Amino acid sequence: MIEATIENLLRQKIGLNAAAIGSNTIARAVRSRMASCGLGDMAAYLTQLHTSGTELAALIETVVVPETWFFRDREPFVLLAHYVMSEWLPAHPNQVFRILSAPCSTGEEPYSMAIALLEAGLGAEQFQVDAVDISQKALQKAQLAVYDEYSFRGKAAIGREEALNQGGEKNSFLKEKYFQRVVAGYSLNESVRKTVNFIQGNVLDSNLFWDQPAYDVVFCRNLLIYLDQAARQQTIHRLDRLLVKNGLFFVGHSEMGQLPSSRFSPIRHALAFAFRKVGSGTQDKAPVLTTYNQQGQKRNASPAQGSRNTTSTRKAPELQPTNVPSIEAKPTLVNARSTAVSASQKASLTAAKTLADGGQLVEAVAACEAYLNQNRNNAEAYCLLGQLYQAVDQETEAEQCFRKAVYLQPHHEEALLHLVLLKEQSGDLASALVLRQRLQRIHLSEH
Repeated sequence: MIEATIENLLRQKIGLNAAAIGSNTIARAVRSRMASCGLGDMAAYLTQLHTSGTELAALIETVVVPETWFFRDREPFVLLAHYVMSEWLPAHPNQVFRILSAPCSTGEEPYSMAIALLEAGLGAEQFQVDAVDISQKALQKAQLAVYDEYSFRGKAAIGREEALNQGGEKNSFLKEKYFQRVVAGYSLNESVRKTVNFIQGNVLDSNLFWDQPAYDVVFCRNLLIYLDQAARQQTIHRLDRLLVKNGLFFVGHSEMGQLPSSRFSPIRHALAFAFRKVGSGTQDKAPVLTTYNQQGQKRNASPAQGSRNTTSTRKAPELQPTNVPSIEAKPTLVNARSTAVSASQKASLTAAKTLADGGQLVEAVAACEAYLNQNRNNAEAYCLLGQLYQAVDQETEAEQCFRKAVYLQPHHEEALLHLVLLKEQSGDLASALVLRQRLQRIHLSEH
């Protein structure tokens, strides 16, 4: 079939696993491009794809839908800032800190990196962010650096704690300090824009950055899940080559199992989904891993605690079955594990977040459960509890929590996105596609 031939062409060019986004999505993109080209015959369009690099690029632009916002997931940027100031800078006081964002989409991620580093105390001349994406359209928006409210739907990893938690306009601290209000939205200040270098490129291109020095940190989040196995391994190999030994590699939460344990050891910072490069092709001894809490306090974990080894019997700490109250149920007593949390903390969702930021996952779950026993209809609490279960690989419990969050708040985008990634990780691509379409409808209805 011609449709299958086009899907195979996309796989060859960008490594796209058609099942990850659905054949129907690709078919709609093809029909849209055929209409733009004035073609009614799919065979003729396939011929044009083979003979016109411009049209192939246009189809890729239509298929690749950016999904990003400032400080997405927050904790990766908290860890990045603390790592640079507490560990990297003291060891490299006269060097430039180099970061790669691949893919960078419309720029929110690399700009978030730059803002996090500026807030941490680095000068603009002390770091360099290179940001690469295959989409020329996305890069044009990134270079323009004008964003609407939808790009600020996360919680920034900067600002005073009261600014982060205030009930007013979301991310007002971020907007006021680093953006100017314009007719089209918010224009990023030049002081931040000049720290990021945007490059059009394909991470599967063997020549990409071949002559560049290695990076201290690589962000490659939520790309691997859309690639077929061969392209995924090729991408990891290329990015591995671009990362210095002991450098940090950030991935999406559903991609945690993709990095080889002989090369990367996980860093125990809750919800950051980061690894340290430790291997050199042989079984190198893993260095002591350094983790941080939200207040910037450093904790060391021995290799036995922090490294991931397929031959080890150690596994992530398992949280015992929980008494999370159902939406319909009457309030229940806090379970026994909640006794580890002080009485003043039990009613505080902020306490649960603070414990999670400090890596105290069991205590964070207990605090979250205690909060839910008193606030049974809080979607944010269920979403947080789901993330905590994800952090210790209890996917079934995580999914239940995210579903409760969506039941309570049908337009809860963060919970929906976590459900999408869980379904993709489990191989249920049909359900993932339905959820993605639901997210897209929410996005369209708000704009």
